[in-house]
Amino acid sequence: MVRTRHTLYALVAALAIATVACSSTSSSTSAGSTSSSTSDGSTGASVAATVKDYEVIIDPTSVAAGEVNFAITNEGPETHEFVVLQTDTAPEALTVEDGIVPEEGITVAGEVEDIAPGTEANLTLTLEAGPYVIICNIEGHYEQGMHTSLTVT
Repeated sequence: MVRTRHTLYALVAALAIATVACSSTSSSTSAGSTSSSTSDGSTGASVAATVKDYEVIIDPTSVAAGEVNFAITNEGPETHEFVVLQTDTAPEALTVEDGIVPEEGITVAGEVEDIAPGTEANLTLTLEAGPYVIICNIEGHYEQGMHTSLTVT
């Protein structure tokens, strides 16, 4: 009887520890959500991003400075890129050479290359306050309208 009781106590203790361990990290997403919790407890902005022929769409278009996670979906039939540039230049006014925006002389905050049609990608960056432009820098895509702005406050 004592042995059964000790076994029962050990089982209950193990179950309690497993429950706490499994709930130590959390993440939540919902429509219109702009933040998520990471395993280290920090909170960052979430931006839903869509690339397609020939648009870059983000929601929201303004976030707080700090960690920003871009959840990128390619809804087009072509491969695209997602390049985040820190610049005061308007999204449609970047310099173009040979069909692409030269990235030299511009602060590239981060990028994801070769996002295949129908796939998703994530990009997490730590952004300072200021204006940003997001583009697809595959030859000809920027010129066809694949750019948008992001304001970081």
